[in-house]
Amino acid sequence: MTIKKGSLVRVQRERLENSLEAQANDTRWSSYVFESPAEVLEIRGDYVQLKFRVPTPPVWLRLDQVEEWA
Repeated sequence: MTIKKGSLVRVQRERLENSLEAQANDTRWSSYVFESPAEVLEIRGDYVQLKFRVPTPPVWLRLDQVEEWA
C-alpha cells in the first residue's frame, strides 16, 4: 500500500535513530513517537508531515522512516 494524506503510520525506531535528522536533534524521543499512530497531514517529495494524537506540534520525517499502521 502507498502512504498518502490521511493515512495512519508509525515511526520506525531503527530508521529514525540512525538518521541524519536524529543526529541534528535531541535524541531523547518520547515513547508516543514509536508506540502510537500518527496521521499524515502533508507529503512533499521524500518528506511527510505527521500529527500525533498527543498535544504536540506536527513533525516532518522522511517517508522511509515511517510505515503504515497495521
